[in-house]
Amino acid sequence: MKNFIKEFQVFIIKGSVVELAIGVVVGVAFNAVVNSLVKDIVLGLIANIFGQPDFSALAWGAVKWGSFLNNLLNLLIVGLSIFVVIKLVNRLTGSKFGEPTPVIEKK
Repeated sequence: MKNFIKEFQVFIIKGSVVELAIGVVVGVAFNAVVNSLVKDIVLGLIANIFGQPDFSALAWGAVKWGSFLNNLLNLLIVGLSIFVVIKLVNRLTGSKFGEPTPVIEKK
């Protein structure tokens, strides 16, 4: 049992686990911002142009294609937002998108 606890301590203290936890927390906050962007700004602009701020009411019988359209729009904005953030971070750090991360071997 002591060995199990010791292994767990080593695992939980590893940087990758901590970084993953931080990534999840930041991801949740980023999701809230993007959802607000979509619902409060983009759909508001669509409402001003087309008169209907939300597509979820659009349906063809039982097929709710308007809800799918809302989710697709959200996905595209999330993807674009993540792409822009990664480009900005890469510019600030000097790394390039798609470049493999160097592996440091421990001796």
